[in-house]
Amino acid sequence: MKRILLALSISPLLFSITGCKRNKNSSSEPEIDFAPIDAELKGCYEYFKYCTNYTDGSNGYGLSRDRMSNSSMSSIAATGFLLASYPVFVEQKYMSKEEAAAIVDKTFDTVLRMQADEETAYGGCLAHFVNMNTAKRLGTSEISTIDTAILVSGAITASQYFGGDLITKANTIWGNVDFTKFVTTKSGKSHISMGVDDPTKDVPVQLSPWDYYAEQLMIYILGAGNPNENHRISSTYYKNITKKTGTYEGISHIHSWFGSLFTYQFSQAFFNFKEYNDYKGINYYNNSVNASKTNYLFCQKNAKNYATFSEESWGLTACDTPLGYSGELGAPPRGFGGNSTEYLRIQGTVAPTAALGSMPFTPEESYRALKYFQSLEKLNSETYGLRDAFNLDFNGNKWYDPDYIGIDKGIEVLQLYNFKVTDFVSNLAMKNDNVIQGFVNNEFVKA
Repeated sequence: MKRILLALSISPLLFSITGCKRNKNSSSEPEIDFAPIDAELKGCYEYFKYCTNYTDGSNGYGLSRDRMSNSSMSSIAATGFLLASYPVFVEQKYMSKEEAAAIVDKTFDTVLRMQADEETAYGGCLAHFVNMNTAKRLGTSEISTIDTAILVSGAITASQYFGGDLITKANTIWGNVDFTKFVTTKSGKSHISMGVDDPTKDVPVQLSPWDYYAEQLMIYILGAGNPNENHRISSTYYKNITKKTGTYEGISHIHSWFGSLFTYQFSQAFFNFKEYNDYKGINYYNNSVNASKTNYLFCQKNAKNYATFSEESWGLTACDTPLGYSGELGAPPRGFGGNSTEYLRIQGTVAPTAALGSMPFTPEESYRALKYFQSLEKLNSETYGLRDAFNLDFNGNKWYDPDYIGIDKGIEVLQLYNFKVTDFVSNLAMKNDNVIQGFVNNEFVKA
């Protein structure tokens, strides 16, 4: 089934897409050319093929690099995105279903071994960064709840596509995760923490709490729906996070602290929030649509200040910059810096993954950006697709990131395909009854 771009006028300033639908019989709307999307999907596939440990017998089999330039460091979040990408790679005919299922099976075995390693895991959660070959915790890497949640979400997604024993293994991995071991408090409220510092300590130190809306929605779904009922968390932790609404250019939404686009994309890519409202009526799919629009509008309004910003070039999210990696790039409304239009940390840097990760939310703006990004020779590799970021006027010079980042290529795969075949990836996990239970136990209801 092919998808049609449906344009709706929403303001005198510009047009935006509020939704897309398949419509094979429409003669009034042109069918989208999927070639640019397919080209980037193929680049992402080649990236993961090059950056993943496929050595049989290796303790780190199936682990994917954090970034291309570091051949020894794996990110468990990048591995989670890769697991969810295998169904896409099969559907795109880059690999056979049998080959992909065998890889997923052996990757699950790697994860299960890691969860049993007391130096690398705590409460079933894993170190954010591990050695590619040994699967051991790297240095002082924290045990991360969100990165583990991404890994588990990817495992559930893959298992529901391939079926059979992989569903049992994925549920075992999920069931091993005990978020009750990551409870901390702030201002008298209980929260799930971002992780612990060192699993080998008798009493690991809890890190900062997830007390503000961000990418961690998946934690509450996974926690409340855990197949191991002894490891389930209540809806208290979801209800306790700050959900502050802000407005930019007349568009309102619940915003994250830095306003980075990935915070509105990650949970949406794995789970279909479109059909669910929370107990107060919040629809997080619509929220992400509005967050993507405000990010786009902010770039348009500031195009006179930054050469990289234009109608075709936009997208602010955590990424590499000429000054190094930054997690502070984002757009208003956001918690940090109020609604100021001057964020020194932005430095005019655009990350293609930001616009592409919002393809289901702002299809026309994102599609236009994709074609523009691909037209920049120094940004677009013939083999691996789009590099992580670029800046057309940093201290008078053009800067193109030489590197690629695993989680950024991963969110591109999921969201480009969620657009190409409506909600294909985000609907896979919804076939798992425990995922639905996670929504129900957090008091989400059908929209």
